[in-house]
Amino acid sequence: YKLWTFKPVSTLPARSTCGFPKQSSYCQSPSSRDELHLCFEAMCVQECPYRSSTPPYAQLLFAPQSPDGLSVVAQSVLFQPSEDGCLVTPPSQAIGPRGSLTLAVWLKPSSNGEMMLLEKSSEKRLVFSLTVSERAVTFRYNATNGRTSPSVSFRTEGRLQLNRWTHLTLQVGNSSSWDQLSGLLFLDPFNSAFISAGSNQFIGRMQDFRYYPTTLTNREIVQLYSGVMPKLHVHSECRCPSSHPRVHPLVERYCIPNAVEDTTNDRVLRLNINAHPLSYINDQDMGTMWLSKVMSLQELDDGITITVDLANGQYQVFYVIVQFRGPLPESVLIQRQKLPFSEQEMDMTEQSWLDWQYMARNCNVFDMQNNGPLPRPDSVNCQQMPSDVPLLGGNITFSLLTTQPHPRPGYNDFYKTPGLQEMVLASQVRIHMKGQYHTGADGVDQRHRHFAISEITISGRCECHGHADQCDTSVTPYRCLCLPESHTVGNNCERCAPLYNDKPFRSGDQLQPMNCRLCQCYGHAVSCHYDVLADEHPHEHYRGGGGVCDHCIHNTTGKNCEQCVSGFFRMQDFDPTSAHVCQPCNCNPAGTVQGTTECAQIGGQCHCKVAVTGRQCTHCLPGWYGLDATNPNGCTSCNCSDQGTMSPSTVEVSICNQDTGQCHCKPHVTGLSCDRCEFGYWNLSHPDGCIPCDCDPLGSLSPFCEPNGGQCECKPGVGGRQCDLCGRGLYGLTIEGSCAPCNCSLDGTVPGTNCDPYTGQCVCKEYVQGHHCDSCRRGYHTLEHRNSLGCLPCLCDISGTLSEGVCSKKTGQCPCKEGVEGAHCTSCIPNYYNSFSQGCVPCICDPRGTVTGSTCDSNTGQCVCIPSRQGKDCSSCRPGFYLSPDHSMCLECDCHPMGAMQLSCESQNGQCVCAHPSVGGRRCDQCRENFFGFNPGLGRCQPCACDPFGSLNSSCDPDTGVCTCKLLVTGDKCDSCQPGAISFDPENPFGCSKAPSQQPAPLGLAPSYSSIYLSWHPPDSPNSHRLNYTLMRDGLSVHTIQSHFPFKLESFEDGNLFPFTNYSYWLITANVAGETISASTSYQTLGAPPSAEQLVLNLLGRPGPYSASFNWSIPRNDKGPVQRFVLSSVGSSNEAEPVIHYTGLSTEAVASGLKSFTQYSVTLKACSSGGCTSGPPLSILTAAAPPQNQSAPRINATGPHTLHAFWEPPSQPNGVITKYELYLRGPLEMNQVSSFNSERRVFFSSGWLDPSVVPQPKPAKRSSLSAPKNSTIIEGLQAFSVYQLRVVSINRAGNVSSDWTTAHTLEGGLCSLLYLSSIGSKHLFLYSIEHYIHYTKHQVSSCPQVLHRMGPSSLPAYIVQGLKPYHVYNFTITLCTRMGCITSTPSSGRTLPAACIITLSPLNKCKKVFKQYYHSIAIMFETINRSAKFVILTGLLMMMFLNPMEIIFHH
Repeated sequence: YKLWTFKPVSTLPARSTCGFPKQSSYCQSPSSRDELHLCFEAMCVQECPYRSSTPPYAQLLFAPQSPDGLSVVAQSVLFQPSEDGCLVTPPSQAIGPRGSLTLAVWLKPSSNGEMMLLEKSSEKRLVFSLTVSERAVTFRYNATNGRTSPSVSFRTEGRLQLNRWTHLTLQVGNSSSWDQLSGLLFLDPFNSAFISAGSNQFIGRMQDFRYYPTTLTNREIVQLYSGVMPKLHVHSECRCPSSHPRVHPLVERYCIPNAVEDTTNDRVLRLNINAHPLSYINDQDMGTMWLSKVMSLQELDDGITITVDLANGQYQVFYVIVQFRGPLPESVLIQRQKLPFSEQEMDMTEQSWLDWQYMARNCNVFDMQNNGPLPRPDSVNCQQMPSDVPLLGGNITFSLLTTQPHPRPGYNDFYKTPGLQEMVLASQVRIHMKGQYHTGADGVDQRHRHFAISEITISGRCECHGHADQCDTSVTPYRCLCLPESHTVGNNCERCAPLYNDKPFRSGDQLQPMNCRLCQCYGHAVSCHYDVLADEHPHEHYRGGGGVCDHCIHNTTGKNCEQCVSGFFRMQDFDPTSAHVCQPCNCNPAGTVQGTTECAQIGGQCHCKVAVTGRQCTHCLPGWYGLDATNPNGCTSCNCSDQGTMSPSTVEVSICNQDTGQCHCKPHVTGLSCDRCEFGYWNLSHPDGCIPCDCDPLGSLSPFCEPNGGQCECKPGVGGRQCDLCGRGLYGLTIEGSCAPCNCSLDGTVPGTNCDPYTGQCVCKEYVQGHHCDSCRRGYHTLEHRNSLGCLPCLCDISGTLSEGVCSKKTGQCPCKEGVEGAHCTSCIPNYYNSFSQGCVPCICDPRGTVTGSTCDSNTGQCVCIPSRQGKDCSSCRPGFYLSPDHSMCLECDCHPMGAMQLSCESQNGQCVCAHPSVGGRRCDQCRENFFGFNPGLGRCQPCACDPFGSLNSSCDPDTGVCTCKLLVTGDKCDSCQPGAISFDPENPFGCSKAPSQQPAPLGLAPSYSSIYLSWHPPDSPNSHRLNYTLMRDGLSVHTIQSHFPFKLESFEDGNLFPFTNYSYWLITANVAGETISASTSYQTLGAPPSAEQLVLNLLGRPGPYSASFNWSIPRNDKGPVQRFVLSSVGSSNEAEPVIHYTGLSTEAVASGLKSFTQYSVTLKACSSGGCTSGPPLSILTAAAPPQNQSAPRINATGPHTLHAFWEPPSQPNGVITKYELYLRGPLEMNQVSSFNSERRVFFSSGWLDPSVVPQPKPAKRSSLSAPKNSTIIEGLQAFSVYQLRVVSINRAGNVSSDWTTAHTLEGGLCSLLYLSSIGSKHLFLYSIEHYIHYTKHQVSSCPQVLHRMGPSSLPAYIVQGLKPYHVYNFTITLCTRMGCITSTPSSGRTLPAACIITLSPLNKCKKVFKQYYHSIAIMFETINRSAKFVILTGLLMMMFLNPMEIIFHH
């Protein structure tokens, strides 16, 4: 283990590091002696390059003064839905460099969907906004060009949950998108809203909304929400820069950006490049080094001490290495400190330091001998350092197990050397350095006198007594992870598990693990102890055993619980680990000796009489019958015949009926003892019983035969056992019992044979045919007696013989083709050879295999071949040769002389013909599959003969013959079990069985307070195909199951447990060869909630309008602690879900957010880890509050002077409504809003309106008053006028006013005055004044003629033109509204006289001046209602002439 890395390290004197308390200079380490007189100066700066503390922040969210939709509870702000939104404006803030900032806030949303957290706008455009939802956090900002709005989203699925506090942090740093916005971002106030008006306002709670004008680092963000800054080994106070906020996960002195790979090259130093802190000495980074301060010669003589605290326990240390970057010290003392052995020693003074190793240029400085001897394993000597060491890169190495300069006693036998085992123990290591090579000479710059160390290496391991490969060093003290197969327990694996004391505890070594040995208790005990007297080999670990099982159960007894108590037995093949392994004997007294009921321990065999069998002595032995208690033998012998009795081949004694003694006879065998055949049958010894005689009725005298040989009684001249054959030389047995002679040819019949007894066919020689064998077959000739085959073959040459031609049966001459001659047609004419298929053909010779210049044989066609060739055309290789791969030559066969059947081989590929089936290969010098060990002297191999049950296949190693065995099988033929394995089983994929090992502990999960769900995997080494699991709980078996190969995950739910109780579980896994026990694991059931009777909820004081205070006491609960209290309420308005006001462990709480004057049922719930219990509900009524949300009255105009007003009670009465007041203002005059500035109360009504009381037919007992009236009629108003009304609702706590409602009275009666004036000889001016009218029409009263119509927006005046001078006209005006029309009384008007100038010129001029007035009358009127329509009617009454001399002036 790397014991030294990241452990606490200190120096003495304390401030011995360069750069403290302020930066300092030093000379860099020299590379040569000449550089000692020079100084390449460098600085040592320990200050952080960026910052060493978290920057200050501004709080953006202050406790507001409870505006609508927002309330403050316990330093958090609750944002509720509001019609206009809920806006909070933070103070102005300054932005960091390049737009860097950090926003951090605690959120507890209570609504889904995208919601606005923060928004910044300037000059009616968005600067940035921050929104959250259950799916994403989105940051939107305005781009530099101002035309697009980019956004950055972060997924939050499953992390931002409803009604749960979540900490959200947004980092913005070094973004070019902010360049243009940096100037206007925070110059003006923070025009932003945590909740904006509209559908995306934030609903829920916020708390601790912080603004940092810089980008926080990742560690600072962790500190922000956890309160703890993550520690670093080197200068933990130094922070990363904003551009690289993440500490490099591999090299912590570097910082990297977020969202990049760990191996990125984009990294910056977190520490000053000239920093050389002490923690660099063991940071596992060879790129760093520690520098001491520059010292004087006196300080070098005094020395520096470096202490490394191994921190969490005592380790076995084997070597210490100090790697220098500069000159080495002249003397070094390495010391160690151990942990105390007992608590008494811990209470004493601090442990003393023990000398470990001295090193010096001259050991006289320690008054010691250079390289002194090591007489004992724990001796300490002084190792002499070289007189000349390098200036750079030197190191000091201390090894406890080295052989140089003197071997330490026991270095090569560590596990058997207790003194050396104690010598390596250390909990702290101290290195004291004095003096320095090279720098003490004259002329050396003083700033060279410092130590530079790149790394201190302390290597060793945990003290686990050899029973662990790993240990957990993250805990204090460290804990050895004991190997499962060691079966040890304890932090240091220092003792055996309860059931593994077959041998006393011993520490393991590299050769012998010395695992604790299992006591063989077969699952009938949970612990055992070691008894040295019971151990046959107490001084050996792997032989013998003294484990004695404690308290055997299941009717077992003995040292190993391997025996049954008296009256019980164990079956031979029964699982010894079963709880039912011992069964009662139940012996039959009639069959046992002296009627005893005791039985054998194994198998349960009772002590039977001589002729009695059965485990319980209930049956007679085979060959015995009639069980009788008075019979000394128990039964009587059967005496069955061995030949006539049916009995299995494996039973030597025949079996008879247990009651009658009748033997079980074979078929057709009879007799009590089955000793004779039935009549007509014979051969008692036949396996299937006696067989029928089957005498031939033609040749026999009777159907019966001799019972032993089966010979029938034959007629004369007839033979055979069944009398069914004729005599020699005769055949054809007739009904009369006579036979005929064979008459076979002596030349063609096989000597010594007889003809067929039924057909008379003689037995012919091979080449002879005919009933009497007297002629040659086709293709044969010359029948002779001396020829054993009878005739000679024709031997006609096929190529020279006519098709289908055969030789003469007498002469043997073949019919030859043309050009062919000879008795067998085998000769050709010269220069040809005899081709068997084509007759005589020209010679064909292979030029590569034929002698140059030669020709083939004229008779055979054989070419003259070279020595290595053969064949008719010399194209084949001779025996002993084969054709080369390129077919150019023939190569010698070189067959193995013993492995091959002959020296010749196959001519094409050289394959030799192997002499033995076990031999293969081209030369027959290799073994075939399933054979091995080629013997060159015998030319054969031996069969592998692998055991089919123990080997994986039938093949073996071709040289050694070793077979491939199953896992637990050994032997060259795989025919025996490995040492420690038993039960050779063909069905077992392991071959044999061995005790299982390394059983993983069961994994547990508590689903409730009364059960634990457990599951477990099979052992790492099952070593058998059947396993029996026994799940133990606190020493008792709770579940047993058998599993078969292939094994799977098993599980079991243990129920009926006590709440909040720890249970220890382990597994006993057994097979036929033994068992193993897993490590013990503890699991705890969940806590049960307390009973409801113990939950008493108390109301503190009186409820307020919106809140109520409660307290309660912590219930006594011995079934588990209460983890939280939950205070909830349900209102009387049929709320579906209760509202939770408090969750925690406090015994008091405030239920806020209540509705005023509302009945609530408040419930206290106490929850443990296993569930919750609710106490009895407490009913409360909140206090009244001023009413809210009074709707405006609804108005109906019922006449020109009346309005009907009615209204609803406020939607939130918040108490008993006792009074309504109605206020009016108006009428509106000439569209002047200022005329509404005065109001008056026009109605009020008192009563009792209780919203908490359901309306009933009779008044409620609570009050006899009725509800105040909510409607009235207002009279005395002006017709067709505009009024506004509002209603005020009043309860005991205050009042609320509605908004104003505007209404119009209806139109009233019409009235008008008409005025006329003359404005010329042909013009009249008409005008009118009307009161309370809307629309007007103008008419002429007599001879009605509509002169003009006008709308409500026209001027109330009209000039009537086209009239005669000095005439009187009557006019009327008709006004129309929606209510009807009214016509004014007629009004008369006269046109002015016409005037003219006498002189011509003035007269013409006069006409021009008054021409426009001559035919017109001006009509002018006024109206106060612009919606009227006007109609002017004119009638001509009279015409008058004007005075010619009168002059008219018109304005």
